[in-house]
Amino acid sequence: MELEKRGRPTAVICTDEFAILGQTEARSLGVAGLPVVLIPHPLGSLPPEAVQERGRAVAGEVSAALTRPSEQVDADYAARVIEPKGRLRHKPIFD
Repeated sequence: MELEKRGRPTAVICTDEFAILGQTEARSLGVAGLPVVLIPHPLGSLPPEAVQERGRAVAGEVSAALTRPSEQVDADYAARVIEPKGRLRHKPIFD
């Protein structure tokens, strides 16, 4: 996020399970327009080829986020609302 604050085009690739967290962090750190690009969760259990395919599926969005005029990117992503996916599937560490 520091790169984005310094005017360097930046995009975050985030699984949909943690998308709201990523967007909330960006907004709380003053970069509401930080592009948060979503891919399906999970990744850890997938073979490398499947992970690469998910990356290829969002390559166009990442490229656009890095190359379009920053004012347009900021406006588009600041206005984007990521809807909750549902309840987290993970149990809390502490009860």
